[in-house]
Amino acid sequence: MEAPQKKTRAVNLFDIPPSVAEASGIKEVGMVTLTAEEELLCFKRAKSDNAKLASELCKTALVEADGKTLAQADGTVDTFWKDCDPKLRQLILTAYAELHAAPEEDQQAFLKSRRTRVA
Repeated sequence: MEAPQKKTRAVNLFDIPPSVAEASGIKEVGMVTLTAEEELLCFKRAKSDNAKLASELCKTALVEADGKTLAQADGTVDTFWKDCDPKLRQLILTAYAELHAAPEEDQQAFLKSRRTRVA
């Protein structure tokens, strides 16, 4: 019997600006877009705390720093996040939002497409 194949995912790489890289010691991070199941796990871990939810979503999407794997399972992502420079955390939050949001023109088109039907 064949071993199950590991699911591949696109990792979005972000270069850290020099001033932040100097302070943080990190030059590049890699992030993935989350599945609905992963988002649900983040909501459960956050326990209705919106500030914690934002960090849980980012930590789950964050899969590498300077080519080294970060994971929830072994605690490496939690250690990275705890030790992370605040400016780098903010950049990661911004990258998470960018990766998971539809472009502005798509948002506007979606909202303008609203129709009403009586059911």
